[in-house]
Amino acid sequence: MRTKTLLMVIAAAASLSACGNTGTSIDLENTNPLVATRYGDELADTLANIVIQNDPISKEPGMRQIIEQEIARAKSIAMRGRQEAKNGAQGAIIAEKESVTGYALLMADVLWLSSDFETSPGPDLHVYLTTIVDPRGETFPDQTAMDLGVIRSVYGAQEYALPSRVDPAKMRTLVLFDTKLNRIYGFAQLSR
Repeated sequence: MRTKTLLMVIAAAASLSACGNTGTSIDLENTNPLVATRYGDELADTLANIVIQNDPISKEPGMRQIIEQEIARAKSIAMRGRQEAKNGAQGAIIAEKESVTGYALLMADVLWLSSDFETSPGPDLHVYLTTIVDPRGETFPDQTAMDLGVIRSVYGAQEYALPSRVDPAKMRTLVLFDTKLNRIYGFAQLSR
């Protein structure tokens, strides 16, 4: 049963990639370059471990070839994510007053947060971009701070569209700021 299920999953993934369908939630999540990099690396590792550990499924007729094709596809997804991320400004999110982890990537008109992003919840936690490098040394929000809105989720990957009036090349820092508490939760200094 396990073999049949794995075969069905691999076949479905292969058929979706072959027809260029981008309608699955995984394909949509992988439009985030940070997610695509992690997903591709982890998929390649999972499949490689099937072979390395001599899992019986890798010995079945034709399965080794399918696994190797999927490893190549996974590596391609990860490489695409890395290449796209090079076109943006990125940084690790640093906790300030609350627990915050993850990465941010600013590309053209989109701010991406990584799949491992997590923050402590707040009553009115917002996502800001600013031209200042370190918001701890300034009164925040400063004059250049652009509020992208209330955080969509305190867990996981997400994206925020930048208003057309924002010049992404000037934005240096992502700030997670609670407007009710007047408190910086964390920030990421974005660099190319």
